[in-house]
Amino acid sequence: TPENARLATEPGIQVRLRAVPSFTLPQNPNRVLLVVRSQETIGSVPAWIREEYQAGDAVLFCDPRGVGETRWTAKNPPNYILRSHVLLGRTVAEGRVWDIAATARHLREKYAGKASVVVLAETSSAVLAAYAALFEPDVSAVFLARPPASHTESTAPALLNVLRVGDIPDVLGMLAPRPLTVQAGPAGIREKVSQIYRSAGASEKFVVK
Repeated sequence: TPENARLATEPGIQVRLRAVPSFTLPQNPNRVLLVVRSQETIGSVPAWIREEYQAGDAVLFCDPRGVGETRWTAKNPPNYILRSHVLLGRTVAEGRVWDIAATARHLREKYAGKASVVVLAETSSAVLAAYAALFEPDVSAVFLARPPASHTESTAPALLNVLRVGDIPDVLGMLAPRPLTVQAGPAGIREKVSQIYRSAGASEKFVVK
Protein backbone atom coordinates (compact mmCIF):
# COMPACT_ATOMS: atom_id res chain seq x y z
CA THR A 1 0.00 0.00 0.00
CA PRO A 2 1.14 3.64 -0.36
CA GLU A 3 1.22 3.88 3.44
CA ASN A 4 3.77 1.09 3.72
CA ALA A 5 5.56 -0.08 0.58
CA ARG A 6 8.74 -1.86 -0.42
CA LEU A 7 10.35 -0.84 -3.68
CA ALA A 8 12.98 -2.78 -5.62
CA THR A 9 15.45 -0.17 -6.86
CA GLU A 10 17.82 -2.72 -8.41
CA PRO A 11 18.11 -6.53 -8.32
CA GLY A 12 18.36 -7.70 -4.71
CA ILE A 13 17.87 -4.24 -3.22
CA GLN A 14 14.65 -3.03 -1.60
CA VAL A 15 13.91 0.27 0.10
CA ARG A 16 11.09 1.18 2.44
CA LEU A 17 8.56 3.88 1.58
CA ARG A 18 5.95 4.82 4.16
CA ALA A 19 3.52 7.62 4.94
CA VAL A 20 4.35 9.89 7.85
CA PRO A 21 1.65 9.17 10.47
CA SER A 22 1.13 12.79 11.50
CA PHE A 23 0.12 13.83 7.96
CA THR A 24 -2.97 12.89 5.96
CA LEU A 25 -2.16 11.01 2.76
CA PRO A 26 -4.32 12.48 -0.05
CA GLN A 27 -5.40 10.21 -2.88
CA ASN A 28 -4.38 12.72 -5.54
CA PRO A 29 -1.69 14.94 -4.03
CA ASN A 30 -0.46 18.16 -5.58
CA ARG A 31 3.06 17.41 -4.42
CA VAL A 32 4.87 14.49 -2.85
CA LEU A 33 7.35 15.45 -0.13
CA LEU A 34 9.87 12.60 -0.17
CA VAL A 35 11.77 12.78 3.12
CA VAL A 36 15.03 10.81 2.98
CA ARG A 37 16.11 9.40 6.30
CA SER A 38 19.42 8.18 7.69
CA GLN A 39 19.95 5.76 10.55
CA GLU A 40 20.74 8.74 12.80
CA THR A 41 17.45 10.56 12.08
CA ILE A 42 15.09 7.61 11.77
CA GLY A 43 13.47 8.01 15.18
CA SER A 44 11.98 11.47 14.73
CA VAL A 45 9.78 13.63 12.50
CA PRO A 46 11.83 16.77 11.74
CA ALA A 47 10.14 20.08 12.51
CA TRP A 48 11.15 21.49 9.13
CA ILE A 49 8.73 19.14 7.37
CA ARG A 50 5.81 21.18 8.72
CA GLU A 51 7.48 24.38 7.56
CA GLU A 52 7.56 23.07 3.98
CA TYR A 53 4.20 21.29 4.07
CA GLN A 54 1.28 22.70 2.07
CA ALA A 55 -2.33 21.56 1.99
CA GLY A 56 -2.68 18.76 -0.55
CA ASP A 57 0.84 17.41 -0.05
CA ALA A 58 1.61 13.74 0.52
CA VAL A 59 4.49 13.26 2.97
CA LEU A 60 6.46 10.03 2.67
CA PHE A 61 9.53 8.70 4.43
CA CYS A 62 12.15 7.00 2.26
CA ASP A 63 14.59 4.62 3.96
CA PRO A 64 17.36 3.83 1.44
CA ARG A 65 19.48 0.70 1.70
CA GLY A 66 21.07 0.11 5.09
CA VAL A 67 18.57 2.34 6.90
CA GLY A 68 15.76 1.15 9.13
CA GLU A 69 14.65 -2.42 8.45
CA THR A 70 17.56 -3.03 6.06
CA ARG A 71 20.23 -1.69 8.39
CA TRP A 72 23.34 -3.74 9.03
CA THR A 73 25.73 -3.98 11.94
CA ALA A 74 28.35 -1.23 11.92
CA LYS A 75 31.60 -1.96 13.68
CA ASN A 76 34.82 -0.13 12.92
CA PRO A 77 36.83 -2.17 12.16
CA PRO A 78 35.98 -4.28 10.18
CA ASN A 79 32.82 -2.72 8.58
CA TYR A 80 32.58 -5.59 6.12
CA ILE A 81 29.69 -4.18 4.06
CA LEU A 82 31.11 -0.69 3.64
CA ARG A 83 34.53 -2.01 2.65
CA SER A 84 33.23 -4.70 0.33
CA HIS A 85 31.41 -2.07 -1.73
CA VAL A 86 34.63 -0.10 -2.20
CA LEU A 87 36.42 -3.25 -3.39
CA LEU A 88 33.77 -3.50 -6.09
CA GLY A 89 34.37 0.10 -7.15
CA ARG A 90 31.22 1.45 -5.49
CA THR A 91 30.15 2.82 -2.14
CA VAL A 92 27.00 2.41 -0.06
CA ALA A 93 26.37 6.15 -0.50
CA GLU A 94 26.36 5.73 -4.28
CA GLY A 95 23.72 3.01 -3.95
CA ARG A 96 21.61 5.25 -1.74
CA VAL A 97 21.71 8.02 -4.35
CA TRP A 98 20.31 5.52 -6.82
CA ASP A 99 17.62 4.44 -4.31
CA ILE A 100 16.41 8.02 -3.88
CA ALA A 101 16.39 8.75 -7.61
CA ALA A 102 14.55 5.51 -8.39
CA THR A 103 11.96 6.23 -5.69
CA ALA A 104 11.32 9.73 -7.04
CA ARG A 105 10.86 8.30 -10.53
CA HIS A 106 8.45 5.68 -9.20
CA LEU A 107 6.33 8.34 -7.49
CA ARG A 108 6.10 10.46 -10.62
CA GLU A 109 4.89 7.40 -12.53
CA LYS A 110 2.53 6.37 -9.75
CA TYR A 111 0.69 9.68 -9.89
CA ALA A 112 0.91 9.84 -13.70
CA GLY A 113 3.07 12.95 -13.60
CA LYS A 114 0.31 14.98 -11.95
CA ALA A 115 2.15 15.37 -8.62
CA SER A 116 5.56 17.00 -8.43
CA VAL A 117 8.18 15.34 -6.25
CA VAL A 118 10.15 17.40 -3.73
CA VAL A 119 13.08 15.67 -2.02
CA LEU A 120 13.88 16.72 1.55
CA ALA A 121 16.75 15.55 3.77
CA GLU A 122 19.16 16.66 6.46
CA THR A 123 22.87 16.33 7.31
CA SER A 124 24.59 13.52 5.37
CA SER A 125 21.36 12.45 3.67
CA ALA A 126 21.01 15.99 2.33
CA VAL A 127 24.04 15.41 0.12
CA LEU A 128 22.62 12.13 -1.17
CA ALA A 129 19.33 13.88 -1.94
CA ALA A 130 21.14 16.59 -3.89
CA TYR A 131 22.97 14.07 -6.06
CA ALA A 132 19.77 12.11 -6.65
CA ALA A 133 18.00 15.28 -7.78
CA LEU A 134 20.91 16.16 -10.02
CA PHE A 135 20.67 12.81 -11.82
CA GLU A 136 16.86 12.52 -11.76
CA PRO A 137 14.86 15.22 -13.60
CA ASP A 138 11.63 13.93 -12.03
CA VAL A 139 12.69 15.74 -8.82
CA SER A 140 11.14 19.19 -9.11
CA ALA A 141 12.62 20.84 -5.99
CA VAL A 142 15.03 20.13 -3.14
CA PHE A 143 15.06 21.06 0.57
CA LEU A 144 18.26 20.46 2.55
CA ALA A 145 18.75 21.01 6.28
CA ARG A 146 22.22 21.35 7.80
CA PRO A 147 24.21 19.88 4.90
CA PRO A 148 27.97 19.43 5.39
CA ALA A 149 30.09 22.05 3.68
CA SER A 150 32.47 19.66 1.91
CA HIS A 151 33.13 16.05 1.04
CA THR A 152 36.27 16.37 3.12
CA GLU A 153 34.16 16.42 6.30
CA SER A 154 33.65 13.19 8.22
CA THR A 155 29.87 13.67 8.18
CA ALA A 156 29.71 13.75 4.36
CA PRO A 157 28.81 10.55 2.48
CA ALA A 158 31.65 8.66 0.79
CA LEU A 159 31.59 8.91 -3.00
CA LEU A 160 34.68 7.68 -4.83
CA ASN A 161 36.77 10.31 -6.66
CA VAL A 162 34.06 12.94 -6.36
CA LEU A 163 36.50 15.72 -5.42
CA ARG A 164 38.16 15.37 -8.80
CA VAL A 165 35.01 16.87 -10.28
CA GLY A 166 33.65 19.20 -7.61
CA ASP A 167 32.54 19.62 -4.02
CA ILE A 168 29.15 19.87 -2.34
CA PRO A 169 28.54 23.59 -3.14
CA ASP A 170 29.23 22.88 -6.83
CA VAL A 171 26.72 20.03 -6.84
CA LEU A 172 24.05 22.20 -5.23
CA GLY A 173 24.72 24.95 -7.75
CA MET A 174 24.22 22.52 -10.63
CA LEU A 175 20.61 22.08 -9.50
CA ALA A 176 19.83 25.53 -10.92
CA PRO A 177 17.29 26.59 -12.08
CA ARG A 178 15.26 24.13 -10.00
CA PRO A 179 14.08 25.47 -6.62
CA LEU A 180 16.55 24.75 -3.81
CA THR A 181 16.10 25.61 -0.14
CA VAL A 182 18.96 25.28 2.34
CA GLN A 183 18.26 25.58 6.05
CA ALA A 184 21.12 26.21 8.47
CA GLY A 185 23.70 25.64 5.77
CA PRO A 186 27.40 26.59 6.15
CA ALA A 187 28.44 30.01 4.89
CA GLY A 188 30.57 28.47 2.15
CA ILE A 189 27.56 26.72 0.67
CA ARG A 190 25.34 29.79 0.87
CA GLU A 191 27.87 32.01 -0.86
CA LYS A 192 28.91 29.63 -3.64
CA VAL A 193 25.42 28.39 -4.45
CA SER A 194 24.03 31.94 -4.45
CA GLN A 195 26.69 32.92 -6.96
CA ILE A 196 25.92 29.99 -9.26
CA TYR A 197 22.15 30.51 -9.11
CA ARG A 198 22.66 34.20 -9.85
CA SER A 199 24.81 33.35 -12.88
CA ALA A 200 22.07 30.99 -14.07
CA GLY A 201 19.48 33.76 -13.80
CA ALA A 202 17.64 31.88 -11.08
CA SER A 203 18.47 33.85 -7.92
CA GLU A 204 14.87 33.72 -6.72
CA LYS A 205 14.90 29.90 -6.86
CA PHE A 206 17.58 29.61 -4.17
CA VAL A 207 16.23 30.18 -0.66
CA VAL A 208 18.33 30.31 2.50
CA LYS A 209 16.71 29.81 5.90
